Amino acid sequence: MTTEAEDLNLHVSLCEQRYKALEGRLDAVEQRLSKVEDQIADIKQQMHTGFSEIKVMLERNNSQRQTTLVATIGSIVVAVIGVIGYLVVRH
Repeated sequence: MTTEAEDLNLHVSLCEQRYKALEGRLDAVEQRLSKVEDQIADIKQQMHTGFSEIKVMLERNNSQRQTTLVATIGSIVVAVIGVIGYLVVRH
């Protein structure tokens, strides 16, 4: 029985088999990597969408706060004018 070290044709044949096996594994790794890249792109898109929704919610909340603040200040001003008017009329 000859060994790979003794027979060049056997060595070439075994190297070819090894190369094909490595090539198959490399293809499988590339496919997995492509799937991971696609998943990362999907996650990135979902995050972007989520952050956009949060931004819109914060802007709406800020707008509601401003409306509440203006209404509150308006009420205070009206109350102060009412008190001043009352004091002016009374004296």
